[in-house]
Amino acid sequence: MKYYLLSVIQPGEGTPPSAEALAEVMAGVEAFHQELREAGAWVFAGGLYGPETARVLRPEGEDVLITDGPWACLL
Repeated sequence: MKYYLLSVIQPGEGTPPSAEALAEVMAGVEAFHQELREAGAWVFAGGLYGPETARVLRPEGEDVLITDGPWACLL
């Protein structure tokens, strides 16, 4: 059995989306969850800590930039 993680995050910088826009995004996420459940997949949907507390991978051209949690800022 294969396992996958799909993380949907809201960026910490900039203007947050309006309540209406966020509701539309979350409706799409829930529709996707329902499709997965109907296909027999197990879906866990719950809040996680923000990306500032974890290892974050960001595409940087052909490479991937890896940042280790909030302590990396202190170096």
